[in-house]
Amino acid sequence: MRRRGFIGLITGAISWPLVAHAQKLAATPRVVQLGPVNIPGQTDATRKLLAELGYVEGRNIQLEFRNTAGNADALPALAEEIVREGRADVIIAISTPAALAACKATQTIPIVAFAAVDPVVSGLADNLARPGRNVTGIAVFSEETTVKRVELMREVLPQAVRLGTVTTKLTSGATSLAPVLETGRKLGFEVGAINIDDPANIAKILSPELLARFDGLVFVPDAILNAHMAEIIKMVGLSKKPAIFAAPDWVANGGLMSFGPDFADATRLLIAQVDRVLKGAKPGDLPFERPTKFDLRINLRIAKALGLTLPPTVLARADEVIE
Repeated sequence: MRRRGFIGLITGAISWPLVAHAQKLAATPRVVQLGPVNIPGQTDATRKLLAELGYVEGRNIQLEFRNTAGNADALPALAEEIVREGRADVIIAISTPAALAACKATQTIPIVAFAAVDPVVSGLADNLARPGRNVTGIAVFSEETTVKRVELMREVLPQAVRLGTVTTKLTSGATSLAPVLETGRKLGFEVGAINIDDPANIAKILSPELLARFDGLVFVPDAILNAHMAEIIKMVGLSKKPAIFAAPDWVANGGLMSFGPDFADATRLLIAQVDRVLKGAKPGDLPFERPTKFDLRINLRIAKALGLTLPPTVLARADEVIE
């Protein structure tokens, strides 16, 4: 064999694994999670659930977590930056505004959304069964669960008149407020909206002086509210106002009551959608999933601290009671 040919063969043998490795790295899917705020539990859940499906970070998947530090208005610019950088093969959008921002930034990169507002009403999907375009996900919004939270407050507070509903820029639209307003009025409540325009203003907006005008509070599912759970629970506690939340974590951390979807189950459904997309499914062909598990949780210690005696009919329906 000629010396030049032999050297070429050896060089090729050495370089081939490097080329194959580079090709393997290039083929590693890149998933970017976009949201209005960092929620460590959500980040950990994404990593854990993907790992359970065989996606090992740094080996066969690249993960990146981007947020706007509570500034919902900055989501469109961040979505455009992610698309411009070319760093995403799939975008996980936490919240409806994040999903809308991603959809505006790209019509080609698959988007899997955790939507707390009806995807059809918000314009994310043509319909839930066949969303169309480049988006699918989980629709955790349910008018029925919102109505149920207001009904539970009426059962717990039969003499109450003034009900406050708490939102942020993520959820202050008519689709989030309408069920509370309509149901509240039917049940004899005067309903007022409490909008946390900036997380830095939580202590002011939820101060005992301002909450004094309400007899009870209803919180909607909201990523920014979740990220500031400890401070919100503290302020609600100082006001001594009964409140109902959308997820059980609030009750475990000192809230009075929650009713809504099991968000751990909903996140599992979300990551299953991501898995289908990574395996080649077109987002627009995948139905928006709906949560399948709902529960009512009650913290009796908080009820006692508020001087509330909860109706036996409510306690009997609870999936968990903290005593």
